Amino acid sequence: MSRIPVISRKHKLCVICEGLEEYSYFQRLISLNVWSREYEFSLVNAKGESNIFARFQDAYNNDNYEVIIIFCDTDKYPYKEYTQVKRKINDFFDKRLAGQKLIIWANPCSMQIVLSHFADVCLVNQGKKTNADIIERLTGVTGYDGHEKQIEEICNLIYQRTYPEMKSRLTQEEYCDSYAGTSNIVHFLDFFENDDLKWIADIKNYLEK
Repeated sequence: MSRIPVISRKHKLCVICEGLEEYSYFQRLISLNVWSREYEFSLVNAKGESNIFARFQDAYNNDNYEVIIIFCDTDKYPYKEYTQVKRKINDFFDKRLAGQKLIIWANPCSMQIVLSHFADVCLVNQGKKTNADIIERLTGVTGYDGHEKQIEEICNLIYQRTYPEMKSRLTQEEYCDSYAGTSNIVHFLDFFENDDLKWIADIKNYLEK
């Protein structure tokens, strides 16, 4: 006798991650069980900022998700690739603020968020070698160059107790993507923690009206 398939009643969200750092970090946050059980997350590793919009289109055309979110770096000034991602998302929906509502960003890079689990940090560029000394001081990982094992080692140092510490540090910052050392991730984390689904409806109503 065949089994009846399990039908998930959770609200499906897709997160398009710029690369392995973002993918691994988001995966770690999911594993902490600090978010509402209302949501089921699917992660996509875009393997580069230039691939983000194509991955977004694929996910959107599959029509399996209530909201598709992008998680990426602003990179260095003048934020060329990041600005292109925002513009393409805005043009896709023909909405001026579509990118603002769908993109989790970190200036200059997602490592700014990761290191905020351990201390107050203000990175000024995304260079892995440039930030290697800071990463070693806070995590003990030496010679950081973005290898998978290094990323895994750092993510394994993130626990439930460091999660509110990270939020507290980043909440103090302005949500302006042109300021070094900032991120808007707390804005989205508050959504993920809450059983109230109004934020999903608000986004969908804005994009579809």
